Amino acid sequence: MKKLLAIDTSTEQASIALLIDGVSMGEEQGSQKTQAQVLLPMIDSLLRKANLHLNQLDGIVFGRGPGSFTGLRIACSIAKGLAYAHDLPLFPVSSLASIAWAARRELGNDKVPVLSLLDARMNELYWGFFPDLSYQTEERVTRPEDILISANEPIVLAGVGTEVYWERLPKALQLMVRDRLALFPLASNMVEMVNTLAIQAVSTAQAQPLYVRNQVTQGDARG
Repeated sequence: MKKLLAIDTSTEQASIALLIDGVSMGEEQGSQKTQAQVLLPMIDSLLRKANLHLNQLDGIVFGRGPGSFTGLRIACSIAKGLAYAHDLPLFPVSSLASIAWAARRELGNDKVPVLSLLDARMNELYWGFFPDLSYQTEERVTRPEDILISANEPIVLAGVGTEVYWERLPKALQLMVRDRLALFPLASNMVEMVNTLAIQAVSTAQAQPLYVRNQVTQGDARG
């Protein structure tokens, strides 16, 4: 069984998780301003609770984005630093795919198509449509009005911004939606994905955030 540490700071909801012999435990912290300061103490505290050392891990999982530019850099840099110091593989996980995973777990239905959303600021959304269990898709950033998908059955709308941007979604898309779930990308879901799916490990040199958008808002960096 794998022993994995997961880190995600793609949104204001920072989270970490440990998976030990198929059982996960985690912590969350809601202030984006202090993520860089609190993340390492959070990791240290969780490892001590589990009576585990970093050199006993089999790998480190991190949320690669899309999401906050600053948050993505924090999670990636900390994950790379820990992996390099202890010669561990890295497992990058899409924040949008983790939302789709969480939505299916919450509904108890692994086959339901999920449209994952994250607020990208600038009146735009990051989004990805996950119609099957591959959890592979093109991740995009557009205005809510420009989201276009094709589905043969009702879908679930999940993520951050599902309520705020609902009225701006195309009417045809609204008619497809059977459920709306407000869900953050969380490390606890990411670590379970790596334990269950065939997510490829990368080296510290290969690990990079997925920004999707190269433009940064003034005062609050989101990519």
